[in-house]
Amino acid sequence: MYNMEHCGLISVVKLEYREMYIPVPLKGIKISSQLVNYVAQVTVQQKYVNVEENPIECEYMFPIEEESAVIDFKAELEGRTLVSKVKPNAEAEKDYKEAVEQGRTGFLAQSVRPDMLQMKVGHLSPGAACTITLTYIMEAALDAEGNKVRLTIPTTISPKYVPYHDRSDEAKKISSIQYDFNTPAPMSFSVSCTMKTKIEEVTSPSHDIRVVGQEEEADAKDLHHAKAELSSTTTDMDRDIVVLVKCASAKSSIILREENEESSVMMLSLVPDLKLKNDPQLDVVFLIDCSGSMMGSSIKLARDAMNILLHSLIHSVHFNIIRFGSSYKKIFEKSVPYTDKTLKVARSHMNKLEADLGGTEILSPLKMLLEEKTELPRRIFVLTDGSVSNSMECIKVARRHNKTARVFALGIGSAADRHLVKGLARAGNGTSDFTVEGEMIAPKVIKQLKNCLQPSLSDVSIDWGKSVTKENSQQAPSVVPSLYNNSRLQIFRMFDKSQALPDAISISAKIPSDKEEKYEETVKVGQDSDALQGDLLHKMFARKMIQQLEENEDYGTENVKELITELAMKYKLMSKHTSIVAVDTKENKSEFPMQSRHIPNQVPHGFHGNSMRMYSMPMAMCASGAMMMRSAPVSKNKMSKRSYLFAANAISSPSYAPTSPGRRNSEPDSSEECDYDSSYAMETDCVLGSSPPSLFGKLKSKVGGGKISSDAFGGGKINNEESDMDKVLALISLQTAEGYFVKDDKIYSILNIDKQEIKKIGGDLDARVLYTLLVTLALAKKFPELKACWDLVADKAETYLAKQTVPQDIKDKIEQLLA
Repeated sequence: MYNMEHCGLISVVKLEYREMYIPVPLKGIKISSQLVNYVAQVTVQQKYVNVEENPIECEYMFPIEEESAVIDFKAELEGRTLVSKVKPNAEAEKDYKEAVEQGRTGFLAQSVRPDMLQMKVGHLSPGAACTITLTYIMEAALDAEGNKVRLTIPTTISPKYVPYHDRSDEAKKISSIQYDFNTPAPMSFSVSCTMKTKIEEVTSPSHDIRVVGQEEEADAKDLHHAKAELSSTTTDMDRDIVVLVKCASAKSSIILREENEESSVMMLSLVPDLKLKNDPQLDVVFLIDCSGSMMGSSIKLARDAMNILLHSLIHSVHFNIIRFGSSYKKIFEKSVPYTDKTLKVARSHMNKLEADLGGTEILSPLKMLLEEKTELPRRIFVLTDGSVSNSMECIKVARRHNKTARVFALGIGSAADRHLVKGLARAGNGTSDFTVEGEMIAPKVIKQLKNCLQPSLSDVSIDWGKSVTKENSQQAPSVVPSLYNNSRLQIFRMFDKSQALPDAISISAKIPSDKEEKYEETVKVGQDSDALQGDLLHKMFARKMIQQLEENEDYGTENVKELITELAMKYKLMSKHTSIVAVDTKENKSEFPMQSRHIPNQVPHGFHGNSMRMYSMPMAMCASGAMMMRSAPVSKNKMSKRSYLFAANAISSPSYAPTSPGRRNSEPDSSEECDYDSSYAMETDCVLGSSPPSLFGKLKSKVGGGKISSDAFGGGKINNEESDMDKVLALISLQTAEGYFVKDDKIYSILNIDKQEIKKIGGDLDARVLYTLLVTLALAKKFPELKACWDLVADKAETYLAKQTVPQDIKDKIEQLLA
């Protein structure tokens, strides 16, 4: 018997009297993707080699996009391609186990949860090599700026917090994942893009990429193409790959159609253009993740987001802020009116925001907010990296209460939990977005806040044609999700083969207002020659149906399992209840017993600030709720002694140390704490007009634009764009809750104007009106490229000015001064 640990590309096998260093069997990963309008096909190729003298079983947990559908699996072994089959879990596991026991190589792919797969290669013979190719399809999102298609491909699984009460099989598998600061294998990446309109640029905020092929003219089908790949040959697997494709058609509504021998499927990809006023009567609560996993760049992004969100609220809302970790803490005892006094208190707390609350116990504060009775409609805005094992439990809680409260979520960091973030918003009838170090956070938080403040549309319906009924067709999801301005929504409908398809599809909804207003849009269906052939859209339809079954509690457990299994088997999809298995027919007997080798995931970039890199440690998560950092040498020059460190979610939470099962004192503290002072008169150095302590993250890097220094996250050289961001943030900080801007000397230095000249222009005009007019005009004139940052701030200022008397000649003189 021996114990085995991993460190980077070396496995450290601990024998009784010595240590053996064995190369990790995963030798390389190649990711290639095809993006066609708003649908992406991603192919992941993994190569394994056994350099040991004994057979091995390789086990690797890796991420995929949470709404994706695995459509193909191919295993190549010593020049032979094995036949793979989709089977119910029990049957697949039996086939795999029997093959391995008989000395035959087996392959087993299973879904741990919608965004996580487990791959097993059993009885890989000494000296043998194999290649696994897995293909999945997914929907691409619309970026917050509204003119770019956003493709995200996960490459690593962030360490998950496992709550004390979570004893599920899913939690056990998540707890078994091992981590290392080194990449498990070098990764290469490429993407080919096909769009209906000219592709203006292909960029990435996460990686350095280069365009290697871009056609200026459209092809015979009037489609435009571009290709991009990593600037270097390979890269680490420590962050999601994010690719942005800018083109005019990014926000267009379209219909894709596919036909096969049995049925037809339509995918309606809709981007509503809604002209709505903010709903002033809302209770907005910001739920901020301050757990240990948010350390480093993630908590800085959250702090920056809150600084701009607080100044972008409208004066008529009630609001509160809750920080959560092992416990949760309210800034106010209950939601309070948005005033200068409450804004001052909130800013004081946000300027000191740290990741200091231990584990990620999001379920307790989420349930409290959803179940709490409120006078105004509640909107919950979640900011998190989402490193939890019980995401499905959180999603189901949000769904149970989505008639009285809506949930909006922003995923923060290089490997945010996409299942939790997107699932919460999906179940809570809200929207979600993600931000990584290397891109502006402002457009995302402002778009989410706009969605949050948007009034709820009623009677949303889709007209698929008069002859279309529930008997001859089926829709997924069955209920049309909420509509939000400039947010992409995709609905699938499957039709019987004999059913005549519509020439156009119409969408309508009632807009709450004093007048009878209605949103209506009609999208035309393409010609028969434009129809796709095959089953890609059919598989996406089935995956959407499976997702609805998994997250909906209206069905019985056994009934859900039966329906999911039936769908997955019919469309050959991996699911919670079905696996993909392939086994070799050739036996490879060995005199040595088979040994297990676990492939570690790489610690996400910025996780915990990567402050523990000095230890060069692999990590494994403990089921009791803490994470154990275990060190092992990468080479003879590194540490050879093993040291233990409680980190991540265990920081500042000593009760989370691993304990024996059943020990009750290790149960997390879900008690509620309150930082609130009922008089609002908290002692604080924060006053209206003070600048926030940290900057926004690095701005996006464009192809050919070079790298942007990481100093943007604190100190170091600041480029012109970031300097402009500083200026905008400083100006925003001068606005009061009521909407007017206070007089401050920093206005003159930021705008480079003379104080006496402004005084002369203003004359006897009220200073509040004068400086509100000045700053509002200056933001539009001098910082148009940063409109996403000051958009709602300007709206609030214009609402204030509309109630005042503003002489046109003064406005004209200020505009001349700023020219």
